[in-house]
Amino acid sequence: MTRILSGDLLIADVLVPLEGNDALFALLDKFHMEPGDKRSLHDRDLKEFTDALKDAPMTVMPGGSSANMLTTLSKLLGNEVEIRFLGLTGAGNYGNLIRDSIAEANITVLPERLPPGYVPQTSVSFVFVYPDGQCTTATHPGNAREILKPAMIAEHYARNSDAVLVQGSMWNKFHPDFAERMYKLCLKHGRQLWLTLPTQGKLSVEEAEKFQKMIPNAHIILGNEFELTRLFGESLESSLNHLQRILWDRIRNGGGDTSARKAVGFITFGKDGAAVITPQSIDFIPPMEIDAAEIANTIGAGDTAYAGFVAGCLKELSPTVSAQIAMTLAGEKLRVNGPRLADPKAVLAQVNPDLAQLLKPARRRPALEATTAHP
Repeated sequence: MTRILSGDLLIADVLVPLEGNDALFALLDKFHMEPGDKRSLHDRDLKEFTDALKDAPMTVMPGGSSANMLTTLSKLLGNEVEIRFLGLTGAGNYGNLIRDSIAEANITVLPERLPPGYVPQTSVSFVFVYPDGQCTTATHPGNAREILKPAMIAEHYARNSDAVLVQGSMWNKFHPDFAERMYKLCLKHGRQLWLTLPTQGKLSVEEAEKFQKMIPNAHIILGNEFELTRLFGESLESSLNHLQRILWDRIRNGGGDTSARKAVGFITFGKDGAAVITPQSIDFIPPMEIDAAEIANTIGAGDTAYAGFVAGCLKELSPTVSAQIAMTLAGEKLRVNGPRLADPKAVLAQVNPDLAQLLKPARRRPALEATTAHP
């Protein structure tokens, strides 16, 4: 079993179709939001968005990047993973929706007790869906930043884990010391670091340099092409080569660090597939063929791909095969109106039984007495 620790916003996604709604298009123009954009909403903005949506059709589903990825991973591997998640579920119907989805995936939410006097407010993302299925997202983070203090990350959380998933966006979503503590505890106890690249639209030079310095400590690096090129400030080809050089330099400078040879990056390109980056190679993986008319929306496709890739890595499959699982699941997610596949294991088994077979639990070896022939 692999024990995983993570932390992030637990979000209620409010999916809103834009087609035929000029008022919502005007709202996005006012806030300079384009397809693929993500922005944070302050309290004063929240009311304006809420008022604009009063008469709009919408669907509410559990979301959040880390939660999307880890619920999918849990459903793919079942009892082979144990996941603990630092986050707030909030109160009311949205909070209940999130709690139910987390419980269904057998994920434990931490901390078990909150400081007295705090009432958690559910984080909400307004996901505006364009006619072609692309999305733009505006998120109000609730009060997780105020409640989840660095001291709440008990050291034994990391010590009793095998891997720690650290979202690059955590430094912006929470107090910087919260993300920093999770990252440093992971290194202190020698746990695998799964690092996702920062999602924010702009990175300062200092932020970019900080994240670049984290990459040599990571076992798995996850991101999309826009996050990668923002991080390095280079073209996509140069950024991929830059990432590979960092992985190779880790081997060259790491002495006997055998884990460095297994470090891998997985970068998605949307409809153009993905790349797998190892110290030795950069391999391009084609996307699953999906008719444009079948695309419901793109939200959560990247998170689903990351879950499929990590599942393959945990089963010790090759990075290329792991990426094929990722692309298959991401393609199927595009057909779904929501950020997650309800049953990714069943979907994979239906679409590609051979890949699904690779994720099945290994059979226990029969007892020696049952396999030894006696004279």
